[in-house]
Amino acid sequence: MAAHTDKPTPSLRGGTTKQSVETKQSLRMERSEAKHSVDATRTLVPKLRFKEFDGDIVKYLFSDIFLFSTGKNIKQNEASPEFETPCVRYGELYHMYNEVINDVINKTNLDKSELLFSKGDEILLPSAGEDPLDIGSASALTLENIAIGRTINVLRPLNKNIYSQIYASYYINQKLRKKISTLAKGSSISNVYNSDLKTLKINLPSLPEQQKIASFLSAVDEKIQQLTKKKALLEQYKKGVMQQLFSGKLRFKDENGKAYPDWEEKRLGEIASFLKGKGISKADLSLNGKLKCIRYGELYTVYGETIDKVFSKTNVAEKELVMSEKGDVIIPASGETQIDIATASCVINANIALGGDLNIIRSANNGIFLAYYLNSALKFDIARLSQGVSVVHLYSSQLKTLKIGVPQIEEQQKIATYLSNIDTKIESVNNQITKTQSFKKGLLQGMFV
Repeated sequence: MAAHTDKPTPSLRGGTTKQSVETKQSLRMERSEAKHSVDATRTLVPKLRFKEFDGDIVKYLFSDIFLFSTGKNIKQNEASPEFETPCVRYGELYHMYNEVINDVINKTNLDKSELLFSKGDEILLPSAGEDPLDIGSASALTLENIAIGRTINVLRPLNKNIYSQIYASYYINQKLRKKISTLAKGSSISNVYNSDLKTLKINLPSLPEQQKIASFLSAVDEKIQQLTKKKALLEQYKKGVMQQLFSGKLRFKDENGKAYPDWEEKRLGEIASFLKGKGISKADLSLNGKLKCIRYGELYTVYGETIDKVFSKTNVAEKELVMSEKGDVIIPASGETQIDIATASCVINANIALGGDLNIIRSANNGIFLAYYLNSALKFDIARLSQGVSVVHLYSSQLKTLKIGVPQIEEQQKIATYLSNIDTKIESVNNQITKTQSFKKGLLQGMFV
């Protein structure tokens, strides 16, 4: 575990708990300009600081506080979660780990005599990468006996009780990442060597203050990880429920506890009419537009199965546009891949302008039910209907032929409500993640100088 001794500060609980508020209040703002006027020698003062600390912050050369080394080669085929010896390879620092490594995913089958093992006090930085900014990604490895792969710069303490490895890792990521990217050499692949890192400087408050900051930021990250796992579980649950519902394995009952009639198989063209949206170019978008509008590309990047809040606006005259009715289902008419184009969304509200390259499905059936259905159980069927290579097209004449099971409208409503409630929970967790990440960003900007 980490070298620091402070117990982790209680994490945010939805960002609004009493504990989190108290913790925020224990931080005090100081303006560096004011300090400058009082003591010209104490120029390093963070804007955000725990109230019990006011000591000097000292600048150190990396070469004065770190020992430098590199890992040993572990090839891709020599690493697998199925092997025995835990290891970290440099590519994993980009996409599997953040500022602190408390758990290692991969393992290697190499003989231990061929490996370099951690002592639990290392800071790891990739020494090569495609993007110079990535090379400045630091991770504190808090575990002992982890094999460290090649192409990793390894920083260890030259002397004890100078720095917290977790504090230093957060500091490098926040304050030195851009600087490290300027040290990178090479064109297609950028490299940064230990000799380059030795020239860097780090500003350190007292060790207890570093430890408190490290504990606090770690607690915030733990909260983000918990929320991220919760979101993933909800999404997995939703996927499983949809498979059960649209395969008929899970059925709702009516208000008297009786089973609904079997679903009636029809063609989509038998239960819906089809329209096409009308062109709204990117140039037609306006922040102050009078009409809300949806463009087909937004179905890929902005919206899910239901659209109740529309973000784009236009000033194009309404008479030149196609406006939505409540419950319209829209599907892109063009896209890059067959599976992407099979993306359905229900427009909850009327009078939303629907842009060109949108298929509009208008029906007396429940639009939310249809969107979930088309987007899950029928997704591959829709994908197969599309045509094209570099650009894929999907026409209403093709969608009309789609076979679909149609339950009674009451059962459609129950399915739509149940799935919408799951999506509401997912959105709520996602909002908590965003808020907590924003809180962390503010801390990082304010606590380091």
